[in-house]
Amino acid sequence: MKRFLTNLNSIAAVLLAFVLIQMIGFISMRNPVRLNMSGRTYYELSDKTLRLLNELESEVTVTVFFQEEHKLYLDIENLLEEYQYHSRNIRVEWVDPTRDRAQTEKLANKYGLTEAQVVVFDIGGRSKVVKQADLADLTLPKGHKEYVITAFKGEQAFSSAIYGLMQEEAPIVYFLVGHGEQRITDFDQMSGYSKIGTVVLRDNVEVKELMLSGEKQIPDDAAALIIPGPTKMMSAVEIEMIEDYLNRSGRVMVLLDALKETGLEPMLNRWGVALRNDIVVDPENTLRGSDVHIRRYNTHPISMEMNSIVQFILPRSVMPLEVESDVVSEDRPTAVPLFFTSDKSWSETQVEESTAKFDEGTGDMRGNDPNRPISLGVAVERGASQTMLDVQIRSSRIVVFGDSDFVTNGNLVGGNEDLFMSALNWLLDREELMAIAPKPIEEVKLTVSARQLRQLFWINVTGIPAVAMVIGLMVWFRRRK
Repeated sequence: MKRFLTNLNSIAAVLLAFVLIQMIGFISMRNPVRLNMSGRTYYELSDKTLRLLNELESEVTVTVFFQEEHKLYLDIENLLEEYQYHSRNIRVEWVDPTRDRAQTEKLANKYGLTEAQVVVFDIGGRSKVVKQADLADLTLPKGHKEYVITAFKGEQAFSSAIYGLMQEEAPIVYFLVGHGEQRITDFDQMSGYSKIGTVVLRDNVEVKELMLSGEKQIPDDAAALIIPGPTKMMSAVEIEMIEDYLNRSGRVMVLLDALKETGLEPMLNRWGVALRNDIVVDPENTLRGSDVHIRRYNTHPISMEMNSIVQFILPRSVMPLEVESDVVSEDRPTAVPLFFTSDKSWSETQVEESTAKFDEGTGDMRGNDPNRPISLGVAVERGASQTMLDVQIRSSRIVVFGDSDFVTNGNLVGGNEDLFMSALNWLLDREELMAIAPKPIEEVKLTVSARQLRQLFWINVTGIPAVAMVIGLMVWFRRRK
């Protein structure tokens, strides 16, 4: 009887242990905890994405059409695991285009897919397709036949897709044409604007071109107007239309080049932007002499989280207009510089001279003035206020850059794209997606000498099995005694 009770107690203990393990497993599945012990932040989500996921109320179905052999498969899988960990509304389905032919054809018809290697986001029947070209920066090194991934842009693409689907209608952004501006339909490898046009489209923004001749006003459906590097003078009627749009809580981005008069100068001056007829030279932050690398960012939603170098080509200075009164009014535009050149820079006004140098008493301005450093970009806002009923009134906003070439097809490198999109998202009140930078590929190489390889071979192939054998023999001899 005693032996029976002992056996029964053992069985009960095993059953209780089994139930306890199942309960722990159930609780851990419902409440997972992930810790990054590697010290690497390659798949770690940005604060902007975390805020976006916290606001997500609808279920998002993510269908991944990638083969396991694809270079981006593991990156996509690990990143989507982070999205699922931070939001229970993310549901992921994996479809192999080569093996799951029937499922692939069914979903391709549903989403209108014409190619494989895409990720589809779906919220309530509204979908967004993210292509593999949107997920990574590729480069072809000299002497190589295959492209190499230099940066992973998965978070930027995925968060943009989710945010775009959370909005019922895509905002419409107009690019002004008719005055020699850069064209988003220009596919020239160096001077075209087609790449930045594609980037804007990827963020679930509808893009259109606008010619003001024949129009009575800027269209009412314009979420923002972009004026990309005009080279010809605008008429007074056109400028009046642009300012009227601004007075109707409009949003405008202006990209101006050095030594180009556009007719916009008086209007921008009224909105608190000072423009000089100059070229900014910064010998401390240049590679070819004609470019200026931006490293000093000011505290503003557009620029405060920028962590990449922006490269401007022959830029002009764009600075807040100096005002005598310190009184801040809702009717007065507030202009804030976005970034500054170095202390060794200067504003060169003697542009006809072959050699650029600072000339005292000629109008040249140094960049080391602590009260008025040289800036190449300004953000302007007017009318931001909150009523007694806690209703936010939409403000007018302008962003002015002293260069239009920094986002051409040939110059869309470094942080240039991030700066442009951060400015556009600020104009569109889409702060959640501003400056989510691509993650550079982190290569971890283990260098092992021939001597170390031999040591590893003897330890793993001979040493460890020998230790296990000796311990086994010791146990066997002990039991025989």
